Amino acid sequence: MDRVALITGVSKGLGKSLALEFKKHGFKICGVSRTKPDINIDLYLQADLTQKEDINRVYNRFFENFSRIDILINNAGIGIYESWKDIKEEDLRKVYELNFFSYVFLTQKFLDNLIKTKGTIINVSSVAGKLYVPYMGAYCSSKYALNAFSDSLRAELKPYGVHVLNLIVGRINTGFSTRALGSLKPPSTPFSQSPENFAKAVYKAYKKRKREITFPFWYKFFIFFGNLFPNLYDSLALKSWEKSKKS
Repeated sequence: MDRVALITGVSKGLGKSLALEFKKHGFKICGVSRTKPDINIDLYLQADLTQKEDINRVYNRFFENFSRIDILINNAGIGIYESWKDIKEEDLRKVYELNFFSYVFLTQKFLDNLIKTKGTIINVSSVAGKLYVPYMGAYCSSKYALNAFSDSLRAELKPYGVHVLNLIVGRINTGFSTRALGSLKPPSTPFSQSPENFAKAVYKAYKKRKREITFPFWYKFFIFFGNLFPNLYDSLALKSWEKSKKS
């Protein structure tokens, strides 16, 4: 019987690489995004996941084409670079609708079906959900909320055999910053990884039923340092942003 994965944000970056990686391992792929991907997948559904009617439509169309779901990968997201002083309410709500509420509502919609297959939910979170970043507070807080969602959901679903894998993602070459909201330009971050290597790491973590992975792995030390020396971290982070504003 074919295994089926539903992946959001499939048209670019991480979602596109995840689709290619899981397809390589024999999964049928249903991809959801606002723009059509340039890769060959089994089913593409155009949708704006901040709209409940689109989530309902995705669910119905999915089961018109497949009889089961084995993996739900919540990946669609958007960044924002803005101070709390200047952030627009419209942008703040947009970030939360896509980065948090769409994950919750899509998961709720497919949960009974995932319980039937003892499937897996994979949530794409961020290092910014483990360690705050100045001028990224809206994005950080949406990912902090997502981490709490993943951890509590995992505990609740354990009796049903459904697994939850949370992904703590650092800098990856996807063009994410160029599509972000806000008026500020983020500081450059060295040592970025490729989305293809990320997708391989995610598949391995899925097979091993890991609770959480950090990618690239060295961000674990960055998070540890920031939490151990918060005052120093604040100073260094602010200095980095000041340089970016002047450039």
